[in-house]
Amino acid sequence: MGRLTTLDSRLSTLEMNSSGGYIYVLYGEDTFGRDEAVQSLKQRMRAQPAGEHNLTELGPDTSVAALRLAADAVPFLADRRMVIVRGLLGRLAGRGGGGQRRGASRARKPAQSGPDELQALLDYLADLPWTTSLVLVEDGRLNPDPLERAIPRGRAAIREYPRVLDVPGWVRNRAKLVGVDLDEGAVRELAVLGGSDLRRLDSELHKLADYADGRTVSRADVRELVIGRDVAVWSLLDGLAERQADKALRALRALYSQGESPEALLGRDIAPHYRRLMVARELSLASKEERARVDVADLGLNPATVGRWSDQAAGFERQDLERALTLLLDLDRKIKTGETEPEPALEVAVVELCGRLG
Repeated sequence: MGRLTTLDSRLSTLEMNSSGGYIYVLYGEDTFGRDEAVQSLKQRMRAQPAGEHNLTELGPDTSVAALRLAADAVPFLADRRMVIVRGLLGRLAGRGGGGQRRGASRARKPAQSGPDELQALLDYLADLPWTTSLVLVEDGRLNPDPLERAIPRGRAAIREYPRVLDVPGWVRNRAKLVGVDLDEGAVRELAVLGGSDLRRLDSELHKLADYADGRTVSRADVRELVIGRDVAVWSLLDGLAERQADKALRALRALYSQGESPEALLGRDIAPHYRRLMVARELSLASKEERARVDVADLGLNPATVGRWSDQAAGFERQDLERALTLLLDLDRKIKTGETEPEPALEVAVVELCGRLG
């Protein structure tokens, strides 16, 4: 990368320049590693005096003018500020905003986009105030050459996070960081079960560390904990789909005993389950021509499992699923605002979901 500072793979190198005015460009297919680096920068910023008040985050639909407004602002009761922008470079390059959620509206377009705005951004990078650190975050690959030419010497840290190909090697290194000892069988088993989902692998490593309590983790431990978790989730979701409260509660409590949090189960498993049921039900009512025009993957369904989802959705009316999603949204709000205790509240919700939808 020539005259630009190339970031080392260790997070400890991702520190804000002591004089401020640093420009980070973090991109690549390894979104887990990239997002860890972003989180590290945010934590370091928050550790500064008035850091939380000088941290701004913007999305792919932001304009260069809005970015400049945020970056040119004088730090509040501090000597520096940080602006994090996700997906802007990708949007200006015409390949969509990195970090934009699947299912977000594609009809809503930013007011200005294209080569002129991209050039305006590149021109601005040379004028970024020294009191501001700018973090540009992108999904996928990009050509860093225009950035290399635009950013003044010594002010940039550009790092690509390529897709991890050696998953067993990643597991070994991550296990050392987490502080859990895995035998080779456990490494291989975990790599196979987790595939390329590094977030899941990291989560499983932390659970295995708690589970092993200092001893070496074996392949049998991985199978018991990881596969056991998947079986329990399937049982929980089947119980909800079949409206069998006893079955769903047994699975839920088994997941609690494995260290699963109610917040994770609600956001990662239960709410998406009902959203998929809603999508499957609507698809089943659509005409053949309408279904042919729909990319079910964009709606969160695996094309190979649409039939199974449609079979389960057939037992629900639309208003049933709408009530379920409303109940779960309300529960999520109450948990996040501290209005309720998460574990018993989720158990009550499971009973209501199985009962009120009958």
